[in-house]
Amino acid sequence: MSTKTSGSEPFAFAYRDDLRTVPTEALDCEVNLHGTFDTDERADMGHIYYGMPGCGILRIDPDLKKQELIQLSDNLKPMNFHSTKLGEFDGKHRLFLAANDNEMVAVIGLDGKLDFVLPRPEFEQYQSEDAPYKPTDTVLVENDLYIADGYGSNFITTADVNTKEWKAIFGGKTDDATLNGKFATAHGITTHHHHHHHLMISDRPSARIQEHGLDGEHHHTHTLPDGAWPCGIDTIEFEGRWLTVIGSLIDPVEKRPAPIYIVDADSYEVLSTIRPKEDLGLDLVQHLHNVIWHVQDGNLFLICQAWNPGMYFVLERVK
Repeated sequence: MSTKTSGSEPFAFAYRDDLRTVPTEALDCEVNLHGTFDTDERADMGHIYYGMPGCGILRIDPDLKKQELIQLSDNLKPMNFHSTKLGEFDGKHRLFLAANDNEMVAVIGLDGKLDFVLPRPEFEQYQSEDAPYKPTDTVLVENDLYIADGYGSNFITTADVNTKEWKAIFGGKTDDATLNGKFATAHGITTHHHHHHHLMISDRPSARIQEHGLDGEHHHTHTLPDGAWPCGIDTIEFEGRWLTVIGSLIDPVEKRPAPIYIVDADSYEVLSTIRPKEDLGLDLVQHLHNVIWHVQDGNLFLICQAWNPGMYFVLERVK
């Protein structure tokens, strides 16, 4: 572990160079990294998955010491999967891959074989060719897949993964950061750590996380430092406290390298601000695109990816 640290105790972190385990065959693709991580939470599993355009899907071992490249079919391999999410239905675990440049969500097995594709939604809001559809993230709740169209028209759509039928839609585009229920960029989506039937949607340029019911009803807005750009959130219970980690695409100060925020998952109080480029010397980390928690040997780790250029890296909490 590096002797350099960043953040406020007890949530200060250091860089683990020995855990930068991108396979040799994927290194040339890393510069284009532009996605998210997700963890297989099943007992005795703990593997982490993420997509890398031009290579396929990568699976990280729970001890973070090895990664395996999962091959995709030739038509899927070049795609940018802006989001990689895990979910189970029909008795099988699958990966849900939001392809922001291809107007679709690909659903594949953990072996990389394509199961089916959810194409452009059939709702009235998408009937016009002028209505862009560029999905950025998904989350599966029971048999319903919620899809955030963060780079497109900014609706949240729902499809039944068993019938492949579209069910519901809410949201839409706004540039008003005070208007709840619509989004400037609905970049990330997940479920609430307490209320599993609430959706947490990262409204990136608006420095906020909007909380909605599964029916689309707005419940709360959680604000972040003005000028932060939250790409997504990941929440964990650790040592009796719920913590959320948020990777920001940019810093509130123009041109300053982007930070990672650790916040109280209930109050959204900022507990620690981690600066990988300024404090830890990671020169490629100007923008953060995704950060998730990982627990190994009783300590907290952050699995991170920078964007433009892409870079995979791991930070460990300093005890």
